[in-house]
Amino acid sequence: MNCPLCTAPTREFAHNPQREYRLCETCQLISVPPHSHPSREEEEARYREHENSLDNPGYVAMFMDKIRHIKEHGPQAKTALDYGCGYEPVLATLLEREGYRAEKYDSIFFPGLPEGKHFDVVVSTETFEHFHNPAREMERICGLLEPGGFLAVMTRFYTEMSPEPNASSFLNWYYQRDPTHVCFYRLETFNWIGRTYGFKRVFDNGKDFVILQRTDGGGV
Repeated sequence: MNCPLCTAPTREFAHNPQREYRLCETCQLISVPPHSHPSREEEEARYREHENSLDNPGYVAMFMDKIRHIKEHGPQAKTALDYGCGYEPVLATLLEREGYRAEKYDSIFFPGLPEGKHFDVVVSTETFEHFHNPAREMERICGLLEPGGFLAVMTRFYTEMSPEPNASSFLNWYYQRDPTHVCFYRLETFNWIGRTYGFKRVFDNGKDFVILQRTDGGGV
């Protein structure tokens, strides 16, 4: 199997009774083979179990912390897209409250990308791990960003369990147990994304959040 992000060959990394995990030595992505991906219906059912709403103080606080970092590193940004917003687009609402002209997109609940629009910021929270084809998604995101725009991604880095890929630690990690999580990243994966798609990394918290800025002449 080739890597769904960089297309390099992958090797078997870990497996459990439910599915196999493949490691790419080039971009460091860990991915689940397509035959073990959930169906669209299974994904939607799982997403509707999430208790994500403006009435959840912890959920709102988490987003506000991410917005704070976005504003710090991109203070001139005025427009934002919540990419993978889910069935209740809390982040888009919070971005609007913070003064952004925000729009939302979700392949299941709010399909249809904004036509002819470009954004200063694309924010994708708890979404990258669900991508069946991360290379295609990155191409879409690049096409939505203004020159010099920012991509802010929240997804748990698998290095929180071990500084280097370790099968036994990975299989004990709660994040891989969600059947809709099929791609797993580390900071080095986002460094590869930056080099390939024309971004520079301007912030990361070392565990689950990274901000990349589009550089002149980069991207696809």
